[in-house]
Amino acid sequence: MPENTGHFVEVEKRIDPEANHGETQQSIIIDPEREKALMSSMGAARISGIDAALDLAVGSRVSIALLVFYIGYVIVELPSNIIIRKAGPAAWLSFLAVAWGVVTLAVGFIKNWESLVVLRVLLGIFEGGVFPGGIYLVSSWYKKSEVQKRIAIFFLTGSFLSSFSNILAYCLIYISSDPFVHGWKWIFIVEGTVTIVVGIGAYFVMVDFPSSKRNKFLTQEEATLVEARLLQERGENQTVHVSLQVIWDCLKDWKVWLLAFQYQTGSTGVYAFLFFLPIILKNSLGFSQQNSFLLSTPPAAFAVIVAFTISWFADKTKCRAPFMFGASIVGIIGLAMIGFLKNPIPRYVGAFLGQAASNTIVVTGIAWGQNNVRQDQKRAVVTAVQITLSAIGGIYSSTVFRQQDAPNYLPGVIAMGILFVLNTILAPITIFILRRANSRADQGLEQIEGTDWFRYTV
Repeated sequence: MPENTGHFVEVEKRIDPEANHGETQQSIIIDPEREKALMSSMGAARISGIDAALDLAVGSRVSIALLVFYIGYVIVELPSNIIIRKAGPAAWLSFLAVAWGVVTLAVGFIKNWESLVVLRVLLGIFEGGVFPGGIYLVSSWYKKSEVQKRIAIFFLTGSFLSSFSNILAYCLIYISSDPFVHGWKWIFIVEGTVTIVVGIGAYFVMVDFPSSKRNKFLTQEEATLVEARLLQERGENQTVHVSLQVIWDCLKDWKVWLLAFQYQTGSTGVYAFLFFLPIILKNSLGFSQQNSFLLSTPPAAFAVIVAFTISWFADKTKCRAPFMFGASIVGIIGLAMIGFLKNPIPRYVGAFLGQAASNTIVVTGIAWGQNNVRQDQKRAVVTAVQITLSAIGGIYSSTVFRQQDAPNYLPGVIAMGILFVLNTILAPITIFILRRANSRADQGLEQIEGTDWFRYTV
């Protein structure tokens, strides 16, 4: 393991958003993931006329239109994380964003639900590489004890903007002369256009991997120091090549899947609230269309604040598992309030708890998975595995909230609760397994990640 060079202080200030007013982190997150805010549109569109216009209320058409998105999303994630190393984040992620924006724009002009299904498949293909690519990029810059709050900034920036997207959507539908019949079209037309513009702009401001000569905000000496501080912790330099052997070693590592499943629970909750909260507010809790738009914003904004605060403490304490377990308990309570209480006010409070828990599990789960991988090549694969399971969570949330269960969607709420209960079981199991491995490594009985010095983060 490399010796501490003692020259990291200045370069840490250059890449620390708290020390340099966010210059580096801002460069990373000014990318297509900011447009996550624009993709919470389906829930808003469904209470603005799209169901009637495209006959989505027939049978399982809504669920089909939502879940086909994840077909392409799952397929492209691992190849995308390999391509991003070769093409560079600026070129690859910007291309994906522009293509994503074009497809979103096209949704505003369709006439039937079959066209929506086709465009949702394409949308999944272009969006599928964005989030894992962004996570891989962020984790390539920071040490284990620094990464969760940076991932939180990356993920929660999109979530924060998403918290206002329903208000934005409410304004956009009034561009139409008949907002409650054709207003949904303008949601996609305007948001698709904005996504294209942001995708083009991202090409000029996004940072690259630390080892790349394309980075302009660091001198060559500073870039070398960034790599050295990561080398000190990981024991090897970052590399472009991801071999089939690395992929296989990662896929057969049960710890990767155990941590990825816990992350999946949070992402499933995020998707469920994103797509169905406006519908539940209007059809189940009895709020007007206008209030359903407005009331979907505070729970999402609250979730961002809670998740970032917990991420700060998690990095400070260098722990992940206690926060994962606690968030799962809170999620169970929130879902129980939504599903089983009668009064709209406490049910609405349950949405605050459920959404905060889901976002916290997402950022904690991603960081936990990234922390327990030493090799850069394996980190690219682990990221893709995590986000692939999140896509499966999206399929799960799309299918358990069925149209025939409206307006309360109680089976969907129960199905979500089951995942959170499983998380409360898996978190302690994971703690035991990782601590046991660390203890055996301390006694010289086994190696972790092929070294004598690497230890799992618990």
